[in-house]
Amino acid sequence: MNTRRFSLFALFVLCLCLAAQAEGLLPGEIASGKQIYTDVNGDSMTVPDQFRVSEEPDEQTIRTGAVIIGPDGSEFVWIPTTVTPMGVREFGSYFSGSGSVSCYYDETDSPVYQEMIASTEKYGGFYLGRYEASRGENGLPASRRVSENGPGRVWVQFSPQDTVKACENLYADNNTLQGFFPWGINWDTALQWLIDSGSRTWEDVARDSTAWGNYSDDSFSAGARGNCTGVWEEAKANNIYDLAGNNWEWTQERFGSNYVMRGGGYNLMGGACRGGDYPAALRDPLPGNDHHPNVCFRIALFVR
Repeated sequence: MNTRRFSLFALFVLCLCLAAQAEGLLPGEIASGKQIYTDVNGDSMTVPDQFRVSEEPDEQTIRTGAVIIGPDGSEFVWIPTTVTPMGVREFGSYFSGSGSVSCYYDETDSPVYQEMIASTEKYGGFYLGRYEASRGENGLPASRRVSENGPGRVWVQFSPQDTVKACENLYADNNTLQGFFPWGINWDTALQWLIDSGSRTWEDVARDSTAWGNYSDDSFSAGARGNCTGVWEEAKANNIYDLAGNNWEWTQERFGSNYVMRGGGYNLMGGACRGGDYPAALRDPLPGNDHHPNVCFRIALFVR
């Protein structure tokens, strides 16, 4: 009789576990280990340990930018490679002499790059910082909204050589994810996803980004200084802020010995590629040890 009762109890516990597993992670719940979040459309993403999905209804749908929040308050958006496969390379105008797409490359022999590619193939996406990076605790970067008069500051005047390791060391005690400094392939995949999802057109991304970027000729910010991020709703696409304009953003993409910047800047024009304009997809290579007052970066994560 005791054995039968124990068996029934064990079956009851198993049913509860299976039901909880089927339900998955809910918005606002902190993930314990890696947990699956499934949205109202049936699309899923893997949420790392100690992170939670935003409780804001318009930040919970994967097709239009699902947001997760880390223990430090940093926010990231899932870029689903099930919609836009990794490998997009055709974006951008090339204005460094005889530059062409074949001249730009990611260092694919990097162990972190290889792990990133394997992760996106396994989990169907990666996370991109919702905001341009600011300075967080202990000298590490953060992905948080920074207002003109609020605390913090967008992280500029550095070189990519200085900060690659800082991104990789972010959440170093969390074995369910890896932070990284984005490569060109991450930037291009994110831009193509904006197009594939219907959030932006190819023209918006590759020809004229003034409608959704902080530039000197935009229609909403009048080329405001780039020491803030996430302050203009017009500069948001699929819940990611400031991919166009605001500050240039370094990537790990290379052009010879130079690192490549993307996105354009607040003191430039975002218009129709007339030779002096800088839409979101544009590439601009500069020496990787340069420090600029209007060049920042963005953190990214992949699931381990």
